[in-house]
Amino acid sequence: MGSTGSLNHILINAIQHLPIGIFWKDIHGQYLGCNKHCLSLFDLPSEQFIIGKTDIQLKPALKDKKLPSEELYQTDQEALIHGRTVIAKTMHMETIYGQGQFEITKIPLHNHKGSIIGLLGIAVDVSSKFRSEQKLQEKTALLNSIFDALPDFVIYKDMQGRIVECNRAALKLARKKKADVIGKTVEQLLPESTAKVSVDYDSQLKSNNKSANYKMEFELAGRQVYVDVHKHPVIQNNQLVGTVSISRDIKERLNSLEKIATLTKHDQLTQQLNRPTFLQELENINQQHDWGMILIDIKKLGKLNSQYGTEIGDKVLVYVGEMIKKMVPNSAHLARIQGDRFAILTDQVSSPNQLNYLCNKLIDRLNIQIAIQGHVIDLAICIGAANYPDTVQNTNQLLTCSEQALLRSRKHKEQSYTLFDPQLEANAEAEKRLIDDLKQAINNKAIDLYYQPVVDANSNAVLGVEALARWHHPEQGLIMPIKFIELAEKNNLIGQLGEVVLEKACQQLAQWRALDIDIFMAVNLSPIQFNDPLLISKIKHYIEYYDIPAHRLEIEVTESALMESNQTAEHMLEELIELGVRLSIDDFGTGYCSLSYLKNMPAHKLKIDKSFVDELELDKTTTAITRSVISLARELNITVTAEGVEEESQMQWLQAQQCDQFQGYLFSRPLPSDKFYLWYKQHNTTHNNITYQQPTKTAMPLQVL
Repeated sequence: MGSTGSLNHILINAIQHLPIGIFWKDIHGQYLGCNKHCLSLFDLPSEQFIIGKTDIQLKPALKDKKLPSEELYQTDQEALIHGRTVIAKTMHMETIYGQGQFEITKIPLHNHKGSIIGLLGIAVDVSSKFRSEQKLQEKTALLNSIFDALPDFVIYKDMQGRIVECNRAALKLARKKKADVIGKTVEQLLPESTAKVSVDYDSQLKSNNKSANYKMEFELAGRQVYVDVHKHPVIQNNQLVGTVSISRDIKERLNSLEKIATLTKHDQLTQQLNRPTFLQELENINQQHDWGMILIDIKKLGKLNSQYGTEIGDKVLVYVGEMIKKMVPNSAHLARIQGDRFAILTDQVSSPNQLNYLCNKLIDRLNIQIAIQGHVIDLAICIGAANYPDTVQNTNQLLTCSEQALLRSRKHKEQSYTLFDPQLEANAEAEKRLIDDLKQAINNKAIDLYYQPVVDANSNAVLGVEALARWHHPEQGLIMPIKFIELAEKNNLIGQLGEVVLEKACQQLAQWRALDIDIFMAVNLSPIQFNDPLLISKIKHYIEYYDIPAHRLEIEVTESALMESNQTAEHMLEELIELGVRLSIDDFGTGYCSLSYLKNMPAHKLKIDKSFVDELELDKTTTAITRSVISLARELNITVTAEGVEEESQMQWLQAQQCDQFQGYLFSRPLPSDKFYLWYKQHNTTHNNITYQQPTKTAMPLQVL
């Protein structure tokens, strides 16, 4: 008995200190006792407080805490009546700790005869477990939602290859219900060849536990499917338990890529190849074949755009593109390689005769008038062509050579079509080298000046000189202005060249003045230089820097340049005159300027062109014009200089007409500065008894510009 009492004491102590609520009742629902944890849950003072009371009698002491009284009573009755343990898993009760979830077990108690004499209650707080389960359920629901919302096709298979789970997208692709898919293998759902690829990758994955990626195209449920498949192992407790396949339908992406490729390879307006694609085609052509290339340029497309709008210009481009397509072989590569330029590359038209025929056909069909939206358009083209291997030795040069031929057609307006000539390439390359050399010469100020004297018509005294540019090329020798000035104008170098000449002329004038040579310096200005807003400030700078009188600097401007000048250029001329610089109109008479124009132009000098002087007393009209110019100039108090005086008879006639100044070979050719200095010294002492230079019959006179 002692041992039994001791054991009971241990059990009672254990029950009292267990962190779970334990209570016991009689068959009438009255409490017989409870442990401390049970009292603490509801903040009850002692075990004696509850003994003999039912749940209803205890309710006031619970301070309106929410208890599932009805459910607790029902579980009591079920345990007492049926004599079995009853477990209520999720009883919601309010304790001093707030709302909680409890798992309450009711166990019937029996006496030694087996009769039920009461019940034992055990209340376990499962709130944290409940919250964890609830979160897990929420997470599972979220994952399931995401799983079903994925646009990719997701399939999970076990180690036997049976489908365990799949998402909505996969079912939609297969046009099946989940019940028709779960438990099936891919062999039962996919075409045989497609299923074999999938099974092979599954086997590979199972052998190495490594993910795999591949693409598959197959037919499923009546539609063509092209998917990018990512297959991954499913590992659980370091054990492979299955595979998951994530497949993405890339057919639409492929279609988009094809569309993008089409867009990037073609000109969007004409639907012909664009320049990058055409160049790629050119690079890949078979060099065993003969090839012909034609470039077609639409003349004055920019003018059409500005006159009628770009919509009309676009319609012209579309029309030309369609006409070209109708006239060339079907196998030809057609492209719009620039805004107004089309290209044809074909191995069906490759000989010079074939190219001539097609080019003439294109010119006949495209040099016409067309009507677009009520506008009559004068359509005109020019063409450059080249062929391989007759005139071009390398297919890579076809485009370059065709462009050179086209450039020739553009320069010569009477020539609508040019077939490349190898000599063109040689000339173009030589010209390019010469342009580079000219740039270097200008940058290094390696342009020399020659000086041709201007003498007084009565006293023969030297009044001044005209500065004439000369270029001594290191390989080609002396290059005359008629050649390099044209190059400078075509390549936007004339402004820099003119500035070098102007500075050197001012520097030379200052040096001569230091030697007591008091003469004027005439310098030609290109019309292009009047586009330089800093022109006047540059001239002013040179005058001040070299300390020369402004009236000793004479700026020569051609008559044609004056006639074409705008308000800006006229304003610059006025500023020059205000600066004190003298203004001379060069080549007077060649631009057919109205003589009345002179009264509005504050010019100091007119220079009668050599072409008039050459025909004096030979052509009545020329003689009359020259006489009138000199007479009018005298009336307007304008000095007249006759250029190109080579014969004494010319000089005498001009003297009779009271011309003011002479310039020409009769007096001196253009001379470099050192030789001019010697000539000047000699002439200055002998000019009253001068012996004039007579042109020899055998010598070729140098051209003076």
